[in-house]
Amino acid sequence: MKLIRSTKCSLKFSTQSKLEELRVILDEYGKVCNVFIEHFWKNGCPDKAKLLKNIVDLPQDTWLSARLRKVAAREAIDMIRSIKERWKNKPNKVSMPVHKGKRMYVSCTIAGLNNSEEATEFDAWLHIASVGNKHILDLPVKYHKHYNKLAFLGKRLNSYIITDRYVQFVFEIETGAKKPFVNCIGIDTGINALASLNNGIQIGTEIKQMIERVKRCKHGSNGQKRARRAIKQYINESVKEIMALDPGLIVVERLKNLGI
Repeated sequence: MKLIRSTKCSLKFSTQSKLEELRVILDEYGKVCNVFIEHFWKNGCPDKAKLLKNIVDLPQDTWLSARLRKVAAREAIDMIRSIKERWKNKPNKVSMPVHKGKRMYVSCTIAGLNNSEEATEFDAWLHIASVGNKHILDLPVKYHKHYNKLAFLGKRLNSYIITDRYVQFVFEIETGAKKPFVNCIGIDTGINALASLNNGIQIGTEIKQMIERVKRCKHGSNGQKRARRAIKQYINESVKEIMALDPGLIVVERLKNLGI
């Protein structure tokens, strides 16, 4: 069994001129992506394998390379399919998505991570090339505890989400075969108790009054935020209480979002 996990590393060690150049690339990428979105919205999304030259060359007056234009076309397809899937039961609410030029999804054909042996303040260079208009960037990246943990557990994939503040890395982690179901217990969730177990135990019986407290607070106030945090903490404590009932317990129904 494989899991996909991601982590973000800051680009704060980059110079201001490099970040400005990166913003120029992101802005142009967003404009090109919107050209593809508008075209695919009107004419239908093609198969990604059929993104040939006649489609890739649709954007006019852009300096993006053909390679990055193809990446933008792929993201445009994903954005359209995602919003249609989200509102598939309410098609009247579907509206054409808009790329804001704040991020771009790229693979190893555009960006790559190279370890830095000489620098002391950061660990690697994020090399960005093949974007067009002679833009080539080397952005310093410093690893952190979460990145090192995922790197130890799994394999880093050659795909990146790049913004002007951070780069997001994706890891594939092999977890082995699924564990067999033992000591299972049934759980029902409700408004009066977070968890009603099939053995008669009820856990999280204070949740109703905590929800009422949120409703009494002014929307967006600090009091409401504190009340929401208290509910999240209470849910976490309730889950721990359930798992502590039996070391081999496997919960067969997750606690559902209460919609508050």
